[in-house]
Amino acid sequence: MKLSKSKGSKMPQLPMEPLVDCVFLLLIFFMISNILKIPPPFTVDLPESKARSEFARKRYNVYIHESGQVSVDDVRMADLDAMFNYLLLKKKEIETLIIRADKNAEHGVVVDVMERAKQAEIDNLALAISEDDYKGM
Repeated sequence: MKLSKSKGSKMPQLPMEPLVDCVFLLLIFFMISNILKIPPPFTVDLPESKARSEFARKRYNVYIHESGQVSVDDVRMADLDAMFNYLLLKKKEIETLIIRADKNAEHGVVVDVMERAKQAEIDNLALAISEDDYKGM
């Protein structure tokens, strides 16, 4: 009895559709789980410094524009009293309040923001500086 070899024997193929689905699901997962950086409602040009300290980077940043406008992350505050009330509501969530003041902002506004934060019982304050000097380190 002769066994004939099949002339068109094919290699087994793997279906690619489930692989593409898995890749898209992973992409969606990493996009959603990534921490997004919230841009301030105005640009802030930070001053430079030689000193550097590491601290926990959390969501709560106070931005001070050179014109005196203040915002907490993406929420623009009408005045310092509104900022104080907002900080009172969120004080349990704030580990470190990062103050990002424009280098041309008035010193009095920065001090007022720091005083209001202390009155809201936020003890850990940090002043942000330009990080351009540290990219090469």
